Amino acid sequence: MTLDARLAMVAACIRPGSRLADIGTDHAYLPVWLVEAGICPSAIASDLRPGPLESARRTVEAAGLSDRISLRLGDGLSTVRPGEAEDIAIAGMGGETIAAILAAAPLVQDKAVRLVLQPMSRAEELRRFLLENGFSLLAERLVTDGTHLYPVMTAVYTQAPPPADALPIYAGAFSVQEGRPYRQRMAAHLRRRAAGIARAGGDAAEWLRLAGQLEAME
Repeated sequence: MTLDARLAMVAACIRPGSRLADIGTDHAYLPVWLVEAGICPSAIASDLRPGPLESARRTVEAAGLSDRISLRLGDGLSTVRPGEAEDIAIAGMGGETIAAILAAAPLVQDKAVRLVLQPMSRAEELRRFLLENGFSLLAERLVTDGTHLYPVMTAVYTQAPPPADALPIYAGAFSVQEGRPYRQRMAAHLRRRAAGIARAGGDAAEWLRLAGQLEAME
């Protein structure tokens, strides 16, 4: 099995030897690939809807991994018990949806649990949740899918205090060179947002300040 670029980047962030919980697994391509490759000894493949979970079942059975990949139907991380997984992957959803899943799951507030998160939109809202709720961003990587640029975040609960400034929410935790195209796009987004606020008669100074800081990082 070959993963597409987006899931391959998520897979690259999973720790060898960790048990995986893949939330919103869809066809279960990620857990099947990781278990087949010997990176994960076992996995949980969970989805909210019966249709995708049935697709996941067919993938798992075709790979002969029914004894190592547990299929579970349910909402978010409600299907996972504390201590069942060291690495949790949530990919292919909006940033606000991923944040809501994490907020409803106390089990992620464990320093032994690593989160690998790939938001399709509103990545800044996911970072805001993480950084304001005691999580630390260990790293971010970028993956291109068509004309879209998606971040893949690795995070862990550390009880870190919220940042004093909003810049990390928009800058992310990328390496200097890799993060450049993302910060450029985010700066342009903030400038567009500032222009809209100014047209409505509001104060756009904070958005312009953040955009300027992102551009200065280049």
